[in-house]
Formats: sequence, C-alpha cells, structure tokens
Amino acid sequence: MIGRILLIGIVLSFLFASCNSETENQDKTEKKTYSETSISFKLGDSTVTFKTYVAGKESITYFNMHDDENTAVEAAKQVLDKTDARLIEIQASGERLISFNLDTVVYRFDPNRIYTPLGRMKTLKRYSTYSPVADSVVEQFANYITGNLLKDVSLIVTLHNNSPDNYSILSYAQGGEYETDAAEVFVNKNKDPDDFFYVTEKRFFDEISQKGFNVLLQDNSKVTDDGSLSVYCGKKGIEYINVEAEKGHLEQQKEMILALQELIR
Repeated sequence: MIGRILLIGIVLSFLFASCNSETENQDKTEKKTYSETSISFKLGDSTVTFKTYVAGKESITYFNMHDDENTAVEAAKQVLDKTDARLIEIQASGERLISFNLDTVVYRFDPNRIYTPLGRMKTLKRYSTYSPVADSVVEQFANYITGNLLKDVSLIVTLHNNSPDNYSILSYAQGGEYETDAAEVFVNKNKDPDDFFYVTEKRFFDEISQKGFNVLLQDNSKVTDDGSLSVYCGKKGIEYINVEAEKGHLEQQKEMILALQELIR
C-alpha cells in the first residue's frame, strides 16, 4: 500500500514538473526580447538622443516625440515583448520642449511642430524667439527625422499622452476647439474621451471606429498648418496614425496599440 502511494506521488510530481516546464517554455517563446541603440543629434550646444528599440522584423514603426509622455513609451515597450516592431523615442532631458543655445540666445520648440516652415516659425515664436539661423537648425533636425529615421516608412504611428480635461476626442467634435480640422469624428460614450486615435486615412477611420474606439479623421485639405507630423503626412500622402491616451492610462494605451497591430495585419 505504501509502495503504491509512493509511486502515485512520484508520477504526480513528474506530471507537475512537466507542466511547469511546458509553461515556462511557452512563456519564453511568447516573450520577445528587443535590442536598444542610441543616436545623438547636436542642436547648437545641446544634444538630443534618439533611442531605438527593435523587436523582430520591425514590421511597424512607433514614434514618441515628447520626452515627458512616458506612459506611451512604457505601453509600447510592453507590446514589443509580444510582436515585431520598432519604437523610436526622443530623449530630451525629460521635457516636452527641446532647448538649445546659439550665440547666447536660448531657443525652444515643440518637436511636433517643426515639419513645415510655418510650424517652425510659430513654435519658435511661441516658446522663445524666431531667427532664420534657429529655423535652419530646427529644419535640419526635422529633416533628419523624416529623411533618415522615418525614411521609407509607409505608415507612421506616433504615440502621445495628454492631461485630463485639456485635450481629447471632444476637441474635434462639434463645438470643439479643433472642429474644423476634422473631416469625421466617432465618439464612443463608453470610452474615456482622452483615449483616442487620430488618423489621416479614411480606411483607418472606418476600421478603428468599427472596433469601438474613439477616432477622428484629419481633414487633409483644411487642417490648420501647425507644423505637426500629421499635417506633414497629410500633405505628403503618407499614412499616419496617432495613438493618444491620457497620462497613466497604461492598460488602455496597450489595448489600443495591440488593436492597431491586428488591424494593420
């Protein structure tokens, strides 16, 4: 009797160990690792770093422009463990704006307002002062992003975070501050309005709205020229999607990124 009990115990232990081993192997298979590289770019006396994370075949490129929008970066990193993609992150002292000095003059600009001449002028004037020399430096920075980092990328996916009650899908709905910039808007009342997609192509709008996410379609012919990457892409005919979520909404932004990846596939 004791022998039978010992035998059963040995068999159960073996089965339990086998299950654990199989689970661990599955976890190792499912969890991807990604490589990291850094590229430095000089702006006057300042240095901006482009940190790139790559997993697998780089089938999708994500771009985070504001160094204070960390929820977006963390959400993308966690998704990189599950799929093939590339994430490019601008690192600029943890701040939204980028600063640099030229001949004792301090210039500041928003890195998402530099992709058109009018946009560069507006952002330099708003946050510091404008000069042709500073404009040239910022233009070189913008051209490096579009002509090198994002060269040959057919779909640009940006990742942004916002603050509550400051900017949301409702900003583009009827009566909103940016109503005239949107061709179509879909609002799901069961979703937080701070979590939404911003797209430049009708087909993306249709597919994302069918999935029940908040989404707006940029009016590429009438959108205000603020120098943003969405405006640049709209003018150039480049497919663009912004995955926008409230700061701290990590799980929501991960859900949005994963849903987008399924849509793209």
